[in-house]
Amino acid sequence: MFYIEFEWDEGNEFKIRQRASLEEVESAFYDPKRNTRRTLFNRYQTLARSSSGRYLFIVYQKKAKGIIRVISVRDMTRRNKRNYKRK
Repeated sequence: MFYIEFEWDEGNEFKIRQRASLEEVESAFYDPKRNTRRTLFNRYQTLARSSSGRYLFIVYQKKAKGIIRVISVRDMTRRNKRNYKRK
């Protein structure tokens, strides 16, 4: 297993906590079926399942030294789930 460090501060923590717990979001990055793609502005979109079984769509940025800053999170749509399960 690998180790990931997350950057949480007032700016992103408050926004993320309205949709999911920070622990849920962090656990989704350890999902072996995680499906990630790169988008504009050096951002990434990930379809992953949290340790509690919740299907999450996560947008984040990779920073120096492997630090991840989560920008937004929401539950997957039906289409997202289909794409996730296909992998």
